[in-house]
Amino acid sequence: MVEESTLEGSVSIVTGGGGDIGTGIAAELAAAGSDVVIADVDVLETEYNQQASTAVGGIERTREVVDRVEEEGQRAHVLECDVTDAEQVEGMVEEVVDEFGRIDVVANNAGVITVAPVEEMAEAEWESIVDVNAKGVFLVARAAIPYLRESNGTIVNTASIAGEIGAGGLAHYCASKHAVLGFTKSLALELAPEVTVNAVCPGIVETPMWEDVLTPSLDETYEETVEGAIPMGRDQDPEDMGRAVVFLAKNRNITGESVVVDGGILQNVI
Repeated sequence: MVEESTLEGSVSIVTGGGGDIGTGIAAELAAAGSDVVIADVDVLETEYNQQASTAVGGIERTREVVDRVEEEGQRAHVLECDVTDAEQVEGMVEEVVDEFGRIDVVANNAGVITVAPVEEMAEAEWESIVDVNAKGVFLVARAAIPYLRESNGTIVNTASIAGEIGAGGLAHYCASKHAVLGFTKSLALELAPEVTVNAVCPGIVETPMWEDVLTPSLDETYEETVEGAIPMGRDQDPEDMGRAVVFLAKNRNITGESVVVDGGILQNVI
């Protein structure tokens, strides 16, 4: 029988670790016994960084997540890294190995979003979303794979319920998250049995992504969206995502899967 593994003594990297969901993931990994590397950026150097809501929060906003990791008795280490830059990603991975000697868990969580119909969308806007959300997952995974093979580690990618459906105004975002799910399934086959690869699909989480970008594009308040869309009657919180990441990281016989954490949104079709 395949037994559940432990995260005690492990080392985890969380990209987008300074944002709300990243904080929840880092805190739950620490509670499970892992030291946590918080990888983050200040701003994305794109034409659209003023309107793009990032799942990462900036180095200056990482104090809370550092405190939460340390409250669990684990080490927290902050690194600045733009996941769209291969050189920065490789440097991040090398620094983690130099500092901790190993990598056990990679939580690919950095992400951005904008809202625009396809006929009005500039090429640069498409590229800015797909580069962070899909290319970033690829670059971080590729750099970490040799070390994850050594530790029999795991990769958990943050996708979205938008990776399971389509949404008007979000073609670029949906495409990027569909790509994450396809990448997850394919990489799981490549790395089995040494490394497991899975994804978490958040539903509605009260983050800047929803507050500053998605809610203004809807003809309703955030509270009305939650009430009308979620059968369980509440929005999801960052810790919900963190618990899902820990579950997948600890279970060695689950790979190539995506866990939807949305309170039943995708089931609410009638």
